[in-house]
Amino acid sequence: RRKMMYEPKPGDFGVVKTNGLAARLIQLGTASRWNHAFIYIGGGVIAEARPKEGLVLKSVSQYKKIAWNQHQELTSKQRDKILDKAHSLLGTSYGFIDIFVLGLRILGLKFLTGKLLEKMCMAQGIICSEYVAICYQAAGIDLVNKAEYLVTPGDLAEMLIYQ
Repeated sequence: RRKMMYEPKPGDFGVVKTNGLAARLIQLGTASRWNHAFIYIGGGVIAEARPKEGLVLKSVSQYKKIAWNQHQELTSKQRDKILDKAHSLLGTSYGFIDIFVLGLRILGLKFLTGKLLEKMCMAQGIICSEYVAICYQAAGIDLVNKAEYLVTPGDLAEMLIYQ
């Protein structure tokens, strides 16, 4: 029997496992096999955060195995709000400070991640999973019960498991 492939809808988010040193560090640090997240825009295009480019549009075909939030019921109004927010943030720089803060928290140094770093995270840039969380928050959906800049691809993937 052949497995049917899920056809993503605009506003869906996906998580993937990629290769490379940064991917391995994210996987190790977050105790998850997932290390990247993005939002499907439609027409084979995704919006994602990339370290060298910031928030950009790319082809979904660059990823082979994608876990989609296919069981999440989204209204067309929610999908429109997710897409509006995703488009409004394009061009934003990548959130390297967010990665630093996540690293400190993973190492058990949460006490070093006070209000100043939190403000810097929110002002400096956006990482992939934070991008997904922000866009869904714009549609009134709190995906993970934590601040957007602390959401990891593993958090989003774990959400998919329990749908």
